[in-house]
Amino acid sequence: MSRSTSMSVAVVLVATVGALSGCGQSKAPSKEAFASALEPVVRDVFCHPIDVMRYEVEGEPAGSGLPIVTSPKPPMAGPGSDGKAVAMLDGLAGVGLVTRTTFEKPARWSGSNNAFVRQPLISYAPTSKGAPYLHTVERKATNAMVSVPSLCLAKGEVVDVVRWTEPTDFAGRRVSQVTYTYRGVDPIPVMPPAEQARMAEPKEATMPFELRSDGWRPMAR
Repeated sequence: MSRSTSMSVAVVLVATVGALSGCGQSKAPSKEAFASALEPVVRDVFCHPIDVMRYEVEGEPAGSGLPIVTSPKPPMAGPGSDGKAVAMLDGLAGVGLVTRTTFEKPARWSGSNNAFVRQPLISYAPTSKGAPYLHTVERKATNAMVSVPSLCLAKGEVVDVVRWTEPTDFAGRRVSQVTYTYRGVDPIPVMPPAEQARMAEPKEATMPFELRSDGWRPMAR
């Protein structure tokens, strides 16, 4: 074997070993791996679904996103019957975080098979200032993930991965219990200073993780 050929083989071997080492590292439990996987989970922890009776307008695509279209008359029962969510949206409109538009068109309860009836409606859409606090959040429904309009009081941020248990095999999975701290940053501007300070204090939580082909990921609940 020539010297140049030997060097080429050596380079390939080094690259292969490096690649295998990298793969092993990505599947090894570590603070960095857990923190990275926690970020999208923690980001929306301060978000709460907006509970209103939604309406779909005739001739327009129906969906569960934004803007929120509802009736100025609260329903007798069901989502939004207490009027609190609409009052909250009206309050956000008053401080420039939401645009409130009234109009009249044929509409019906979202998801119903009722006939479309022309009626007064209200549309709530986030302004550029309010978009960080009023947006859709992926949440688990019965059979799938759905996008739900939510009010986010702050953005969740991972502070630290405190500890994790030794990975064990459970029900055909490699699992570990991960304990971490998180806090709220960039709070909604209408929040009182005392509440902003409370939200910024680190809080501790524990979440089960499982080892997948692409590394450690939170287990579905």
